[in-house]
Amino acid sequence: MAGIDSIIDRILKDARESADARVARAEQDAEKLIAKKKDQAKEEEGKMLADAQKVIDSQIRQNQATQNTKSQRRLLAERVAMIDEIVEEAKKRIRDLPSEDRLSMISDFVIRSSEGDDGVLIVSEKDRSGITDAFLKELSSKTNSTITLSDKAGDFDVGCILICGDCEYNGTLEARSDDLESDIRDAVNQALFSKK
Repeated sequence: MAGIDSIIDRILKDARESADARVARAEQDAEKLIAKKKDQAKEEEGKMLADAQKVIDSQIRQNQATQNTKSQRRLLAERVAMIDEIVEEAKKRIRDLPSEDRLSMISDFVIRSSEGDDGVLIVSEKDRSGITDAFLKELSSKTNSTITLSDKAGDFDVGCILICGDCEYNGTLEARSDDLESDIRDAVNQALFSKK
């Protein structure tokens, strides 16, 4: 019996050793697997954080671009408003010029526009009193034509209209400022906002 007990003890001992070895290997494998999974989880976490940071950085750049665009639009609107104010102030000052200066502007316009054709001059009600026979005679002489004054005043406040046959030359403040608006705005913009 002692031999059977010894064999059984040996089998049990071998089984325990084998089981202990398997358990130890299993624990080692489990530890390796846990370490590997931890590394994978850290990699995934790092990748997710990097991806999240990219999204955040992109959103920050987009927000900054949007804010820059809004700022540029506001700045442009302020510039346009300032230019509009200056253009309107210039028109007001032209309207308020003394009579002799307004008549000089009318004379310059007629001389440049007539091209030697006879014409009828239309002026505003406030400038009619300054248009004398001598003024018309001088214009006629300088244009080599006959310039006469219309019986009716124009429906405008500054400038004139010259009618030569079928052609009408509009020298009113409104028409001239409309014709030159982009040039005027460019000049004001250059004067106010150019970097020196």
